[in-house]
This record gives sequence, structure tokens and C-alpha cells, in this order.
Amino acid sequence: MAADCTSHLAAQANMTKQNDRLIRSLIDKLGDHDPVARRNAAGALRLHGARAVAAIPALTALLDDEDFRVRDEVQRALDRLKTESIASGAT
Repeated sequence: MAADCTSHLAAQANMTKQNDRLIRSLIDKLGDHDPVARRNAAGALRLHGARAVAAIPALTALLDDEDFRVRDEVQRALDRLKTESIASGAT
């Protein structure tokens, strides 16, 4: 039983590390020269919810993006992440 618990905790820790890498990769994509890549990264971060709250500063920087579709998706992502952040108690 203890081995099962330890295996489960190790698996969760590994998933957290993978998620952190994914979130960092998506944050990096927010700086891409292609507006479609920036918009898609913002949308993916939005879908990750509370796990992606670290992206809020990078998303905020894109509120003045030259592409209105990027700005729209960034605003949607920020609305979701801020709501998730408040709900989870992270600020």
C-alpha cells in the first residue's frame, strides 16, 4: 500500500514538472513573430487555467499586440486565469 502511494506521488510530481515545462514553452511562444502562434499560445494557456497563472505577466504585455485577434485571445486568457487565480487563492 505504501509503495502504491509513493508511486502515485512520484507520478504526480513528474506530471507537475512536465506541466511546468509546457507552461514555460507556451509563455515563450507568446513572443513568437507569428501572430497565429501568439494567439494559439494564449488560448492554450487559457485552457490550462490555474496551472498557468505564471503566464499572467507575459499575457498582460500582449494587451497592446498589433493583431486584434491576439489581443482578444489574450484578454480571454487573462480573464480566465485571474478568475482561476482568485478561486484557488493564488495571487
